[in-house]
Amino acid sequence: MEQQKPIKYEKALFLYSDDTGVGRVNRHLDEVVRRLKAVFPTLDVCRTASAEEGAEKAASACGVYDALIFSGGDGTFRNMVSALHGKENAPTLGYINGGTLCDVGKNFGIHGSFRRALKIIEEGFTTGFDIGLANDECFVYMAAVGAYAEIPYVAQRKYKKRLGSISYYAIAMRDAFVPKRVQCRIVAEGKTYDLKTPFILCLNGRYVGGFPVNGRKSRMHDGKFELYLTKPGLFNGLLHYLFFKTRTVKIVASAFDVETSYDLPWCFDGEAGAKGNLRIRCVESGLRVFCARKYAEPLE
Repeated sequence: MEQQKPIKYEKALFLYSDDTGVGRVNRHLDEVVRRLKAVFPTLDVCRTASAEEGAEKAASACGVYDALIFSGGDGTFRNMVSALHGKENAPTLGYINGGTLCDVGKNFGIHGSFRRALKIIEEGFTTGFDIGLANDECFVYMAAVGAYAEIPYVAQRKYKKRLGSISYYAIAMRDAFVPKRVQCRIVAEGKTYDLKTPFILCLNGRYVGGFPVNGRKSRMHDGKFELYLTKPGLFNGLLHYLFFKTRTVKIVASAFDVETSYDLPWCFDGEAGAKGNLRIRCVESGLRVFCARKYAEPLE
């Protein structure tokens, strides 16, 4: 069912930083501010110096602003959600994609240039979305461990700004030829899965690594996650996602217990997180985000 136009937004806070994303939004800051002022009668603009300051500003926006607009990559989106989850009177999120791959934005129809993201905010359609709680940590669209999982957080920022997605794919090519094995036990929906896999991928929505992994009907607000376990193979089983899907186990559930002795951190939305065993739960975030019209959901 298509959402009607939401209530009129009066007051918005726009956060931006040189410390997030690849900087493309900051190069067009005047245009961004001008267009946002045409949407929100009152717009406060704040430059933050760190992720911690951004989270503090986001948390303090609750009950003060109707909308919180921010630019950056997947990690910035996660940072904002972590700061607002569970808070009362949280503002609607407006995401201007400014990262390297911006997978999280694609799940809401936010991709391409910053001007497309601004147009989505101008049109005013919104949706709710689920998030993952992995032990005590939050993630929005992806939790992974094993081969390829460390790419987003080991790629140096200076190369991401200069080379964009190429900086990721260069590391992926290196990892493709270094065999990895993660011994794991997964418990979900009353079933137990014991196997050895190159990597574990828990996905909310459709996109990861710039590619659509889940089907077209996959959404960020369906109460379920998809967890993938591929069997070992060429390029650490990566080809199984493209050509040999029968060699990939897909588990759909609202909660997973994951046991593994793998000694490197999990990757949560491109950021390094916890190590070892996880209890992953799909929960309602309680937040809304401006989205493309086809993803819009009615206000409750």
